[in-house]
Amino acid sequence: MTGQAKAALAALPGVSLVFELDTPQLPSGRTHLGFVDGIGEPDIEGSGLTSVVQSAPGRYGSLPGFGAPVKAGEFLLGYDNELGRPSPAPAPPELARNGTYVSFRKLRIDVAAYRRFLAEHSTSPAEEELLAAKMIGRWPSGAPLELTPTQDDPGLASDPDRVNAFAYRDDDPRGLRCPVGAHVRRMNPRDSLDAATDVNLHRILRRGATYGPPLPQGQTTDDGVDRGIAFIFLGTEIGRQFEFVKGQWTNDGQFAGLGDEQDPLVGNRHSSDTYTVPSHPFRRRLTGIPQFVRTCGGEYLFLPGLHALAWLAAGNYDDDPSSTTSRSDP
Repeated sequence: MTGQAKAALAALPGVSLVFELDTPQLPSGRTHLGFVDGIGEPDIEGSGLTSVVQSAPGRYGSLPGFGAPVKAGEFLLGYDNELGRPSPAPAPPELARNGTYVSFRKLRIDVAAYRRFLAEHSTSPAEEELLAAKMIGRWPSGAPLELTPTQDDPGLASDPDRVNAFAYRDDDPRGLRCPVGAHVRRMNPRDSLDAATDVNLHRILRRGATYGPPLPQGQTTDDGVDRGIAFIFLGTEIGRQFEFVKGQWTNDGQFAGLGDEQDPLVGNRHSSDTYTVPSHPFRRRLTGIPQFVRTCGGEYLFLPGLHALAWLAAGNYDDDPSSTTSRSDP
């Protein structure tokens, strides 16, 4: 937090700073695991982010690979969501417009355990990189396995009209390119689920920042330093967005025919430590996957819009709790 921000905070009556977490970007510009992050964010209706060039016109929607834009009401209160109605909002109405709900999580990453696991299940650095990509679903540069299954392609990763221009159902139903249980395929199954499943009902907008220093390159023993990612997940209905993705797509394999397998990167390992990598003629099944990522803190919050902040700053509220509490659980 900057000095200016701290001074402004100190000027607010009854408000004090209780905890501060520094989240500087790593020198590599990547996560602690060596991957570019924040690539597959949803295309929000009305955001103006539609692509000028489409690599497959008519197939991928406004942004290649995303299908139709997600309704603004999935991420901002006061607008229609994918169900055709505004999501429940706080009272009074002055607080609702353009606000949203936030799920905050501090995630500690055991980088040393991750590196050891890759080394123990590979015979060369190239195999380690491929195995890591098979677990995550993208190469370190962000290039998707679906489009470049055998090697990284930084040029593809840097092209906004190609980096997300892929689907699963027709091109890779068995997961021979990108495993069905890979992290990014779980977080956004795209078109790979049955026709009755509307993936857009469970999209979340996320922002993440690393904390803690990087583990020295090549080190495979834990140095005891706390490092990881601080994430915020934004959506207007936490239950069917963040909590659904966390509970079903991350920690349950039934939706994709994977039994009790969990996300190989962020799964909680309570029911399974197994991960299947489809291959021909024989699949590869990895066991003994450690708990790479642990939740060390979190909170559910309401994030008001600029209009609501101005309304609050002008003193347009009273001491009646009903004036600022939610009418229904988000």
